[in-house]
Amino acid sequence: MNQNHSINWSDKVKCLDQTIRDEIGIEGENEAKHILIKVQTKSAEPIEPAFIVGEDDYFLDLFVLSPQGPGITSTAVLKENIQSIGVIGGVSAEKVDPSEAKETPLLDDVDALYQ
Repeated sequence: MNQNHSINWSDKVKCLDQTIRDEIGIEGENEAKHILIKVQTKSAEPIEPAFIVGEDDYFLDLFVLSPQGPGITSTAVLKENIQSIGVIGGVSAEKVDPSEAKETPLLDDVDALYQ
């Protein structure tokens, strides 16, 4: 029997993320709110980008981000089918000051569209 079912992937991913943050010099105590991952299963195509939303002894529950646009697909992966998981990046839980956000208009001159 494959022992992947006993691995706590959520904890492993958090440790990987913290190691990467330490190695590249991202300082601070802020833990990533969502850690984007790539899951390689026994199938040819990896599942990416995704983040873990839940886990039990047999399944890893993921939200997979759509590459075609804004969309999320919920999926569950059988732990015994996981070959590896890699960290792509993380989204910090710290709040951003709205005054620091840079607004970029979608179109400079909308009037030109309605001639």
